[in-house]
Amino acid sequence: NEVNDPLYGSFEGIGIEFRIQRDTIVVVNTIPGGPSEKKGIRQGDRIVKVDGKNVAGIKISNIDVVKKLKGAKGSKVVVSVTRSNLDEIIDFTIIRDKIPTYSVDIAYMIKNDIGLIKFSKFSATTASEFRNALVSLKSRGMKKLIVDLRGNGGGYLDAAILFQMNSWQKGN
Repeated sequence: NEVNDPLYGSFEGIGIEFRIQRDTIVVVNTIPGGPSEKKGIRQGDRIVKVDGKNVAGIKISNIDVVKKLKGAKGSKVVVSVTRSNLDEIIDFTIIRDKIPTYSVDIAYMIKNDIGLIKFSKFSATTASEFRNALVSLKSRGMKKLIVDLRGNGGGYLDAAILFQMNSWQKGN
């Protein structure tokens, strides 16, 4: 599940991207519209406790962080953070929710007739995401398309094959 969750198109949790820096969980980003963003967690916040238990300075692993923060939709977790320029610890009670993951990072017009679509991976939702982006760009006058796969870590082979077959062989 840890490897495949990003490929399913969604997971259930608090909606943050994190990294462990100097033995502390640091929020890299909140997922737009996700439970953490709605509660006020910010980029740069340092998570020091989860459900009242210390998680800083204990050599916590990425897997252990995920186990503590992911959970069933509707379940509750209390996350305590420190924030730059504040002396006190801030507690956030977060209700976990379904967090969408997208394979199309961006889709926009570079010039009047040239569009660009960037993929970060091939997931269960790639074909529909690509189709939606393509329709949107075509409605804005796209005649040529650049597909950016730089940094694409791969993913579902079936999704990559469907992307190739449905998108290019039908003359889209």
